[in-house]
Amino acid sequence: MAATESKTRRVLKNTGIQSISQGITWTLSCILLVLLPRSLGDAGFGKLFFALSYGTIFCTLINLGMNAFLVREVARTRPSPEHSQDENDRRHAGLKELLGNVLTLKLLLGAGVYLLQSVLIYCLPYDSVTRHVVLILGVSSCLGGISQTFFGAFQGLERMLYPNLAVIVEKTILTGGCALLLHNGFGLIPVCWMHLSASVVSFFLHFYLLECYERFGLAWNKSLLRRILVGGLPFLIWVVFSEIYVRIGVMMLSLMTSDAVVGWYGTAARLYATLLFVPTVLTTVISPAVMHMGASQENEAAFARAAERLMNLLLFVAIPISAGTIVIAGPLIQRLYGAGPLLNAASNLQILGFSVLLVCVDVVMGTVLIARGRERAWACMAIAAAVFNPLVNWLMIPFATHVWGNGGMGAAITTAFTELIMMGGALWLMPKGIFTRLNLQVAIKGCVLGVAMVVVLRYSGIHNLFLLIAAGAVFYLPLALLTGVLPREDLAHLRHALFHGR
Repeated sequence: MAATESKTRRVLKNTGIQSISQGITWTLSCILLVLLPRSLGDAGFGKLFFALSYGTIFCTLINLGMNAFLVREVARTRPSPEHSQDENDRRHAGLKELLGNVLTLKLLLGAGVYLLQSVLIYCLPYDSVTRHVVLILGVSSCLGGISQTFFGAFQGLERMLYPNLAVIVEKTILTGGCALLLHNGFGLIPVCWMHLSASVVSFFLHFYLLECYERFGLAWNKSLLRRILVGGLPFLIWVVFSEIYVRIGVMMLSLMTSDAVVGWYGTAARLYATLLFVPTVLTTVISPAVMHMGASQENEAAFARAAERLMNLLLFVAIPISAGTIVIAGPLIQRLYGAGPLLNAASNLQILGFSVLLVCVDVVMGTVLIARGRERAWACMAIAAAVFNPLVNWLMIPFATHVWGNGGMGAAITTAFTELIMMGGALWLMPKGIFTRLNLQVAIKGCVLGVAMVVVLRYSGIHNLFLLIAAGAVFYLPLALLTGVLPREDLAHLRHALFHGR
């Protein structure tokens, strides 16, 4: 019991750190998200968003599935007080070699990937400004892909303070620099150079902090590199194809519609991404602990109970966020960007708001599947989603353009359908006994309350954004606690971990 509480308290501590960091970076990102579309216009922001999405797709080739593999390996082999000094020395040496080989491989891949994406953009039908933006932000994306090595190592070590400090510094430089540039009348290209500058600072700061904690350098061990590549292959398939189905809509929009439509969709997608802070925080913090429990195979019942509690907690938080987004999408876009063309982003955000809940559920189930060693089967689901998504987009984007004059709505609908496909696949692959009838009860109760909240707020006559948010919280939270959306046993567990000793 003591060991279990120790793990829970450590997870809660890291969750607190990650939540504070996410709150700071979320605030900075929101400031930037307001400034960029307002100053660059929907077409200019469309070019920026396309270039960032383009670079992110290629960035997956730098990772080669190594990030998820690295988190799992570091979580399983990190030094611990419960081991002997000799054993911990051996583990330190193993970590040093692992980190050195991964960094060497990523630096080489980064150079090759940048060359590939730079050549390809000149083979596609884009204008010179878009190509210039892609060339600058391509370097930023590659550096970000390499920096994920350091973040993944800290995640596996369950030391989240250091990488979050680096991320906060990066976001502060980016937001402050862009605000200064835009205030002084500069445009798209200087903003791209600011993105690159922030990425350079983040890369070296991540490296410095990890090197202070666990000293390592570049290394080249053929047998270890082979194990890294083979071990990361299932994750590579998952990451590559998941990025395809997440980003392919932007690519297709850029080719099938205009920069303005991409800007509308990009504005909604950026706001949607900020709403995913809950699964981002929980996955970043809890994944190493779940991986460790799943690998030990010591207590199947404890693992199943932990997965059940995690799902309940995420449903309890994600359902009102998803429902609330559907209600406040219009007032939010209008308050941020005024009554201009960017109001077209509101309908996109409403549809993507529904996807918030689906993504949260898929994240938990994907983490459990990987912890149980079913990453290959989960990767096959990513492949299926990557095939399904562009096929449906090919139909939905022209349909949405013809019916609503907004192709982004078609891409948003396709995203929701894709997440439903992923959820169905995850449920089919899930080992027996992991998720129970209790999870289904929590989901049903929460969704009923969420639908009721949407109906009540829609017909309340409230149009003020802040009053809508307050009314939604007052409606949902007391009723959720009263009806047991989050089971009382789970609440008691959280209270005990928060307020009692180990």
